[in-house]
Amino acid sequence: VSGPIDGDGRRSVYVAVRRNFLSPFLQVFDFPTPATTMGRRSVSNVPAQALSMMNDPFVLEEARRWAERTLDGGAGDPAERVDAMYRTAFARPAEAHERESALAFLEHREASYGEADAEARAWADLAHVLFNVKEFVFLD
Repeated sequence: VSGPIDGDGRRSVYVAVRRNFLSPFLQVFDFPTPATTMGRRSVSNVPAQALSMMNDPFVLEEARRWAERTLDGGAGDPAERVDAMYRTAFARPAEAHERESALAFLEHREASYGEADAEARAWADLAHVLFNVKEFVFLD
């Protein structure tokens, strides 16, 4: 099943929009009002967007799903997995210092969880971090 957690497995293009019950997450990111036409989308950069990227259940769920795909992707070496995530997120491999930081982060998170699913949770945390990197959010 693909698609967002609130889209019944469909991509957002196919999500039903009810004018009285708009998605708070999409509204933070300048979702146009469906009651009127809009020739040009407004562009804003407000703190609520960063908070949504850090705390919204949709983002957390997508980070968990990305981590699952990464762990199931066949690469057994954590450094290769980190490179794969960087290629997916930024269209480039991780630089040496980024890879080292990511691997240290993963090691620290796994140790702090200390549970059976610690590895999956640590990779989900890394995916969540990558979603919030400025390079992921803004195009140059």
